[in-house]
Amino acid sequence: MKQNYTLGRGEIHFGQFKTGTQVPRGERYFGNTPEYGITAEQENLDHYSSDEGVRKKDESVLLQLDYAGNLTTDHISPENMAIFFLGESMIQTTVAATAQAFSFEDIEQGMTYQLGTSDANPSGVRQVSNVALTGTGETAEAGVDYVLDPVLARITILEGSTKLANGSTLAGTYDVDASSRERVISKATTVEGSLRFIAKNPTGKNIDYFMPWVKITPNGDFALKSDEWQQLPFTLEILKKGSLEAIYCDGRPYVPAP
Repeated sequence: MKQNYTLGRGEIHFGQFKTGTQVPRGERYFGNTPEYGITAEQENLDHYSSDEGVRKKDESVLLQLDYAGNLTTDHISPENMAIFFLGESMIQTTVAATAQAFSFEDIEQGMTYQLGTSDANPSGVRQVSNVALTGTGETAEAGVDYVLDPVLARITILEGSTKLANGSTLAGTYDVDASSRERVISKATTVEGSLRFIAKNPTGKNIDYFMPWVKITPNGDFALKSDEWQQLPFTLEILKKGSLEAIYCDGRPYVPAP
């Protein structure tokens, strides 16, 4: 018999359930996954005969069987980040606006100030133009008194400015340009859905795995800064959905010889 020595490779597709249901929205390719594995743990109730001599096990009953898994992806997409932060991803659309007033009291030179922050938009606006600043009754000058990052809408007060002194008020107006950006907001929402592993092995038979119901939770560090590729680590809880089994393993179809 030929041995099936396998070098595992494959794609993961996740079908997140629609809100309030166990119906997948459709399956989304998760992106490149350097690691993916399944673990099984069982709990048995053992019985031992104690009639004579050394006790001997004469019965063992399976009480509990748990399937779980681990998954790591280096595809840092908004959808995957939303799963890691148990939140949601969206497109934040900003409409154009003119002459938006701002004011920062008791400023400090060397510090940076974000335009457009509010409870509704705590991270502030983006993509601004026509920024006009005032300090001690005079118009501040870009490159002398401050530096503006118009894309991120951030103003840095330069050391030694005579018009934007420590303790003074930074005030002015700006226009907001129409733009859109991706946004992920963290929450505490359980992420559930179906998971499909489509094997693409360079060596060994391709066996595909389907799990009708899994819960995905973050598990470990998301290094925002390092000398390695960023990765998102997850833990999978593989559950039994209704009358279905927890895991289905399918080989590829073939036509039997006549």
